[in-house]
Amino acid sequence: MADFTIVSDVSNEVLKLLREQICPELIQSPESVALAAPTDKNADFQLGVYLYDIQELREYPQVDMVRLTGNRAQYPPKLLTLHYVLYINSRSQMMSTPENEQRILGRSAQVLADHAVLRGAAGEDETAPSITLQMLSFEEKTRIWSVLSIPYQLGIYFQASPVVLSSRRTREFRRVVAADFTAEQIAR
Repeated sequence: MADFTIVSDVSNEVLKLLREQICPELIQSPESVALAAPTDKNADFQLGVYLYDIQELREYPQVDMVRLTGNRAQYPPKLLTLHYVLYINSRSQMMSTPENEQRILGRSAQVLADHAVLRGAAGEDETAPSITLQMLSFEEKTRIWSVLSIPYQLGIYFQASPVVLSSRRTREFRRVVAADFTAEQIAR
């Protein structure tokens, strides 16, 4: 099961995938693709990956407790959906034309579609998160940028789910080792 680092693990898997598939064809240096907030004024990168929301995935039924060794059980994991936006860093020192920025975004969308299952982010016995593009209205996108106090920027909005976040809570239980039953016949 994945511990609390799973959120970071998924983000880093997306970052690794983009760096491998985009560099050096469209972006020269892998360091120019970064996990960064659009409000980061000091970072010098061209393509930013920003995790802007984490929500519980409620479409799946609650799973049972997980049996551990001995007489212990772990509380069920939470299933999460991570919401991201890929954006071009307008504050970057690197010169970029609008045409090149559109190529970078187009290639990024292609990479996300071609590698929609993040196998490297899941453990051996877990479901790998899948990437899906989000269908947000222009108003919803604008709201994301306005909360950051930044003018609207073109971006690719996607989500990764299910992300399995394990619980650290455990419970001990006693095993049934014997049972005693008696039967009586009731007269009518």
